[in-house]
Order: sequence, then structure tokens, then C-alpha cells
Amino acid sequence: MTRPVSCNLRKSSLTIGSGIALMVCLVPEANAQISADILWLVDTSGSMAGDIAEVQTRIGQFNDVMMMNGIDAYYGLVEFGSGETLTQDIVPFSTFNASGSPFMTISTGGGFEQGSEAINVGLANANFRSNSVRNVILVTDEDDDSDLTEFNNAIASLTASNALFNFIGVPGVGNTDSRYGVLANDFSGAAFNILDFRNNPGPFFDNFINTKVQEIIENAPENPPEQTPSVPEPNSLTMLGVLSLFGAKKMTQKVLTKNNKAK
Repeated sequence: MTRPVSCNLRKSSLTIGSGIALMVCLVPEANAQISADILWLVDTSGSMAGDIAEVQTRIGQFNDVMMMNGIDAYYGLVEFGSGETLTQDIVPFSTFNASGSPFMTISTGGGFEQGSEAINVGLANANFRSNSVRNVILVTDEDDDSDLTEFNNAIASLTASNALFNFIGVPGVGNTDSRYGVLANDFSGAAFNILDFRNNPGPFFDNFINTKVQEIIENAPENPPEQTPSVPEPNSLTMLGVLSLFGAKKMTQKVLTKNNKAK
């Protein structure tokens, strides 16, 4: 979704003769926005039903804050727990959050949570926009059931995609710290405890969103398009006025020349 652009007009004057001015309106181009593609990796095992419903409820708030901070966010979805599948490619929020969309109709089941392999599947198959800040957000209440090769491949996939990695999970449990904790540390992200999310979802999600906004802004391209003033093409009435002004000036010069000759 494109954020509405506010345009502040500035005026300058070009003097044409005594007491006459042509007003030129300088209109800046659309405000530069940061493009961010956010790939959600969601554990769909049975114990995650409540967490999934809570994220679905709060995704609108997530997107609103992105827009408020000049971030044009698109979203995708990988489901894992009984296999790893990209069920939603990168799309605008209105499509991602639509009634009947894969995100809004996640069903739970299974119990083999290969989070690292979900990273590989998502990054290998999602169609990211060029020049976007790529984000991977993994949500699970288990550690990683992927094997070491799949974990190492996840490191390679995140590196090749230049993606940020965050997870909402269970720090300190099983191999969580040595897998997801390492990825968050190495790929400019942060670790969040899903138990805090369950206990107090409102403040938790506020903090999570603010963290993501800051990460995206900090990792945005260094040289986004600048706002440059442009002068709109004059319409026929403006051109007529300008020509009339120059015509009046030439007429005045003729009269002065004729008077000088008469003297």
C-alpha cells in the first residue's frame, strides 16, 4: 500500500519590470520511502494456535506503524511444523491480510519444527522486490529440529539475501540459543521470548514493532532518492500572462525610443 504523500509548496518570484512578478511553484517529488519485504515463518504445531491468532489480530497495527515511519512493507508467509512451505509469496499488506488469505487461514498440526529449513525454503522461493530491506521473522515455541547442514544452509541463505533475522521463541531451551540466537545476533536482529508475548501481548508487540522499525531504518539503502523540486509546465493562461508582460515591456521600450527621437 502506498502511503499518501504530503506536498509542501514553496514560492519564489522572478521580477519582470517594475512591480511585476511571475510566481513559480516548486513541487517536490514524492517523499522517498523505504521498501521492506517481511517474511513471516510461523510454526503451525498445535501449541501455537493462540499465538497465531494473536499475531493475526495485531498485524494491522504492525503495518500501520510501518506506514507511519515511511516504510512501504510487503509480506510473505512460510508455514512449518509438518513440512516447510511458502504459502504466501511477497505481496502488499491488503493482499496478505485479506479474508481467506493464507495468513488469515493458517491451520495448526504437526510437531516437527525445522525452523532453519523454513528459512531456506522461504529465501529460496520468495520473490523479493529489488532494493528492499529483507526481513525474516520466525515465530515458534520450540527449538530447531533442523539438522546441522540445514542450519549452515540457513546461514548461507541469510547471508546471500542480506536479510535481517528476528525470532519470537523460547531462549534458553534446547538449541534455541545456538541456532536462532546466533542467527539473530549475526543478522542484525533480536530475540524475543514467546512467553512474554503470551503473558502480555499488547506491550510486547509494541516493543517488537518499534524494534523492527528501527532495524529497517538502520539497514535501509544509504542513498535513497532525494526530494527534488520541479517546475510544472505553465498552463495556457500563465503563458498568456507572461507573454503579455513581455509585450508590455517591449511596448514601453518603443514609446521611450520614439520620444527620444522626437527630442
